[in-house]
Amino acid sequence: MLKGSSSLQKQALQLRLLNELSTKLQSLLQSENIFQEIINIIQSRFSYYCIHIWSVGADQSYLLEAQAGAYRNHIRIGHVVPSSEGIIGVVTQTQRSYLSNDLSNDKHYTNLSFPVESQSQLSVPIMKEGEVVAVLNIESDQKNAFDEEDSITLESVASQITVAITNRRLYKEATSFNKKLQNAVEEKTLELRRAHERILEQQRLLQKENKVLKSWIIQDHKGMEIIGKSPSILSVLSLVDKIAPTTATVLIQGESGTGKELIARRLHFKSERASSTYITVNCGALQESLLESELFGHEKGSFTGAMSHKMGLCETADDGTLFMDEIGEMSLGIQSKLLRFLQEGEFYRIGGKRPIRVNVRVISATNRDLEREVKEGRFREDLFYRLNTITLKMPPLRKRREDIPVLVEFFLKNSRFGRSPQQIKKVDPRVLEVLSNYAWPGNIRELQNTIERLKILSENNEIRLEDIPFSIRMPKVRSETNDSTCDMPLEAVEKGHILRTLAYNHGNKTKTAQSLGITIKTLYNKLHRYGILQTQTIPPTGSEVLV
Repeated sequence: MLKGSSSLQKQALQLRLLNELSTKLQSLLQSENIFQEIINIIQSRFSYYCIHIWSVGADQSYLLEAQAGAYRNHIRIGHVVPSSEGIIGVVTQTQRSYLSNDLSNDKHYTNLSFPVESQSQLSVPIMKEGEVVAVLNIESDQKNAFDEEDSITLESVASQITVAITNRRLYKEATSFNKKLQNAVEEKTLELRRAHERILEQQRLLQKENKVLKSWIIQDHKGMEIIGKSPSILSVLSLVDKIAPTTATVLIQGESGTGKELIARRLHFKSERASSTYITVNCGALQESLLESELFGHEKGSFTGAMSHKMGLCETADDGTLFMDEIGEMSLGIQSKLLRFLQEGEFYRIGGKRPIRVNVRVISATNRDLEREVKEGRFREDLFYRLNTITLKMPPLRKRREDIPVLVEFFLKNSRFGRSPQQIKKVDPRVLEVLSNYAWPGNIRELQNTIERLKILSENNEIRLEDIPFSIRMPKVRSETNDSTCDMPLEAVEKGHILRTLAYNHGNKTKTAQSLGITIKTLYNKLHRYGILQTQTIPPTGSEVLV
């Protein structure tokens, strides 16, 4: 426990060091000895036995630029080591960090004939344009004093030093340039502004490329197929394939867990924009100000905390598709700006003065009844009609029960969902019957989670009836009328109730008949009529027959 606490404390110190360096390096551009300032910052955090920065000359000699610790009583700043010897020489030649936790047995170590007691040493190259220009070196009087985290931290410090060296050189050149060319300030300022604009444009392109790459990384196409052969889902897929090649805005409506995002992906990847960016934003997960910044971006200084300009997702998705999930959660303030964007194809960044035009196809989704939201004043009517060019309504799982066995088989055979599919050898037929008769209020997402749980918890590589959660075997009957039963024939309702009762009694038909208040003969007749039993043979009273 103490060791873990010490490790966390060390990590915290390392993070503070990197943060302090990043904030102070810019203020050290005019320092007489920036290396010594850096050494002082590091030493104030860790109090190393000794720490140095050696610059590397063209003749491979080393000049001591800064130091703290044990060597300061023996050598001074400016001390020169004439040849590439010792661990620093190895670092210069290999251009890689060198860690030794037992210097007494290290053939590369040399103590420069000074009375120091170093036992561990970590040296990191400071690179510039592919060459080692300096070496950052720390030593300890204890063996095994450093680890991989120290190497990573010191390499990060070395990277910041490289940036500081470059910035300091640029700063000096700029100062000298300004003094020599005071008569041409306006002309040079114009050139610098143009160069700055080119840098910003390059940065914008890099940010866009980065966003595109991220969007592709998070798109895991495996396991994202739309599974099902029911008429309702086939009808939706047929319509999707028909409208995918167009540029029409599409509104996907349906309950949570019905696969709205899968439909949005299919619309994109079957369109001419398939090779372009596909961006997803959850409108219900962000506050109004954050969502506006996420969608449209912002300029530097447009609000507190806007340290640089940011490209919005609408701009990132240029020539591609923007999928706006849970659009019914969007506030009225953002709705008006989104409406203008959809109508005009342009927008302004927060704090921006210049309109930005993009070519983006917008696909939206919601589990709310937007027509009711419009009537109750929570959603703009004009935006609703703008989004509602084409509406796709995803059927809930209870209205496509014939797809349940197919979905179950898919989740069982796909290793992405729970245990390896080879571990499940058998599924009790009664399991599929019970799953097919459950209402699935959480739709496909609930079914997926249930199958994952069954794959993990089932014994003997078999999913049996008793493995199914009680809430699924015997779901609570809702007192209010809902669309799960009001559009079902009476026979289907009766069948579902009998099968749930049969599953609850683990297939014991005698107990099932008693629970239902009917005779065993009546139960057998009904099961035969439903096609569950092949014959009408009625066993003696009290016997148990499993379906």
